[in-house]
Amino acid sequence: MEVHIQRCEKCQSTAVTNLLVRESGQPQTVYVKCVSCGEFVARYRLSEYYHHGEGIESWLRSQGSAAPESGRDFLGEFERVKTAANEGFAAANARLEEQQQADEQASPSESVER
Repeated sequence: MEVHIQRCEKCQSTAVTNLLVRESGQPQTVYVKCVSCGEFVARYRLSEYYHHGEGIESWLRSQGSAAPESGRDFLGEFERVKTAANEGFAAANARLEEQQQADEQASPSESVER
């Protein structure tokens, strides 16, 4: 697993904000904008979206017409997505910490921001 923190190519800042766009019949799109200089940083198209803390309503909106029809199916799939998102986040965070520790050991005199 490789983990990166998004960085603005123009000013090298890691302070970014995500603009989430939902259009009917289209995959959700995330535009990443640099908070420091306002530059467009990246675009992502999402096939699945889970917003931790928003609950099932946010997830259902992201499903659009592809959402299951049964309430039980909704809840089961939401719980699977929620669990996978939490596990993925924990794994990515752990990997990022490992990478940062390896960077610090390789260059103890330099503070590396990722």
